[in-house]
Amino acid sequence: MEFRRATRADVEAFVDVRIEFVTQIRTIADVDDFRARTLEYLTNHIEKDDLLIYLAVEDGEIVSSCMASLYQTPPVPSCRTGRTAELLNVYTKQAFRRRGLAEQLIRMLFTQLQARGIEKVLLDYTEDGLPLYQKLGFVVLPHQMELKLPLTHG
Repeated sequence: MEFRRATRADVEAFVDVRIEFVTQIRTIADVDDFRARTLEYLTNHIEKDDLLIYLAVEDGEIVSSCMASLYQTPPVPSCRTGRTAELLNVYTKQAFRRRGLAEQLIRMLFTQLQARGIEKVLLDYTEDGLPLYQKLGFVVLPHQMELKLPLTHG
């Protein structure tokens, strides 16, 4: 098993894994559009400092992954620097679960986030993932809301 940061060469295979993951937890109205937008985003950001993706690869196949989008906000009491990351796409293929792969990838990611001055990590979790996230020190936040604004263009 190889554990490593994703490169541009991994983007297409990672998009397939991401589609597999997301379709298991949500309905995607237009999978082709989601795939194209994801591919475009990852291609444009994979080598920039605002995106980190870690992979577990066995025999050339991505079997587990995690991704973080890094961004800056004004300082807030819970994050004095405003340096924040959103943890996304923590996924392990069924046949490879319960081996600690996701935990190892997330810990590798955390090392890089700390090196980049990230002070706070947010995530949306599934019930399956909750025990792992709690083990890693995440706490469920009260009083958080979301509003989806309609897109006015493409």
